[in-house]
Amino acid sequence: MTTSRGSRASAFIAVNGDAIREARKQRGLSIEQLATRVGVTKPYISKLELGHSLRCSVTVHASLVRILRPARSDAFRADKAVA
Repeated sequence: MTTSRGSRASAFIAVNGDAIREARKQRGLSIEQLATRVGVTKPYISKLELGHSLRCSVTVHASLVRILRPARSDAFRADKAVA
């Protein structure tokens, strides 16, 4: 049986803010433009990029991947960083 606590934990992904920022800049998007497209606030994107917020929801991660189109779909995941 899955607890609500267990399902909440899996609903978030550790993200690599530097990779998000780099991809955003490569696409020529401002923080405000990315935030609008993802459906979140400008300060939230800024916190992700700066590492002040280390996790985002699966939904936000999927939006970032869809909009920024990285070479790998796990490019923004901190737990999948390539050394």
